[in-house]
Amino acid sequence: MASTKPQDTTGSAVPAEPGAPAGGGVDREFGIRARSQRQQIVRRFLHNKVGMTGLVLLAAMLLFGFVGPLLYSTEYASQNRNAQSVSPGTAGYPLGSDAIGRDLLAGLMQGVQRTLLIVAVFMVIALPLGLLVGAVAGYFGRWVDSSLMRLVDLILTVPLLVVLIVVASNFPELRTPQGVGLILGLFGWLDLARIVRGQFLTLREKEYVEAAHALGASDKRIIFKHLIPNALGSIIVWVTLAAATAIILEASLTYLGFGVNQANATSLGRLVSDGVQAASTRPWLFYFPGIALLLIVLAINLIGDGIRDAFDPSNRRVRA
Repeated sequence: MASTKPQDTTGSAVPAEPGAPAGGGVDREFGIRARSQRQQIVRRFLHNKVGMTGLVLLAAMLLFGFVGPLLYSTEYASQNRNAQSVSPGTAGYPLGSDAIGRDLLAGLMQGVQRTLLIVAVFMVIALPLGLLVGAVAGYFGRWVDSSLMRLVDLILTVPLLVVLIVVASNFPELRTPQGVGLILGLFGWLDLARIVRGQFLTLREKEYVEAAHALGASDKRIIFKHLIPNALGSIIVWVTLAAATAIILEASLTYLGFGVNQANATSLGRLVSDGVQAASTRPWLFYFPGIALLLIVLAINLIGDGIRDAFDPSNRRVRA
């Protein structure tokens, strides 16, 4: 009986590709390598128009904030008494200037940097805290779950904005981009803890968790190798929503007088707050920072939608 293996030009069978996983990593009939789960997720995201739109928009804002100052020589700290409150398009001031002659375009670049720095510090603190508390509560249950969740409920009884204002007013030295991110991170992990706890309560009853227990896997391995990866969809949704919320909260704190307050330093929230009173007479001071703020929030939300769809196993619009 003739061999059904594909033949090369010399008539010999095509060998399996090196490193191919056992059990059908390479389709022997057609010579096609099966994609891993990670490759499928990346492929689905790259074919998701919403997610890619958000990624391109966020990349553009990153280039504007971090590469723009290298190409635009004017510094935000420099003041020009002869160019106070000039309108956009005036020579040397593409987006106009404020009441003390500072270039608004340079301010927007610095504002994007500081706002994204606040988000980064917030995530570095809130994400591990929320994951740790939620994972421990949901996985071990019983009195551990009750104790941790009662603590979370107690903190949630106080409005977050009130807590942030109290902390910022009593610790004025924290009114820097890093300090504001720290304050937001210390009180912004509560929702994530509840989300992760709910996911773990369901996932710990799955068959693969019982199988891992039977094989002698440690609790740490089960949490980090099995449960957290299967809860990534919900975690990513929280990350995107929380990042956008952190930007809005920073703007709210600044508007109330408790946000970033450094000499010759600014954030998008502070620019918006400073421009509110001049919105009727010098609208560029309010609308340009507001648009930049909205673009960042929109980009983050679009990326979150795209990643969530990419992790959804039911998404079959892109072939694996």
